[in-house]
Amino acid sequence: MPPSASGPCTLPRLPQAPTEGDLERGYAQRGAELVACEGARSLAVAIHEAEHRLEDEQLRAREARRRGWWSFWR
Repeated sequence: MPPSASGPCTLPRLPQAPTEGDLERGYAQRGAELVACEGARSLAVAIHEAEHRLEDEQLRAREARRRGWWSFWR
């Protein structure tokens, strides 16, 4: 999992006495950070789901091998 997906999102903060330019820049930066954070979160969720899907497939395959051919005749 990428480190950006496991760490917290950091959003830019406004200065104590923001000007109109600070507000505009802050909103643009915050929007970009939210998009990046959401992308990292989506990637982490996709990786997590894929890992569990692979684990389930391995467990089913192991169970099928353990039962053997005689389980079909029961």
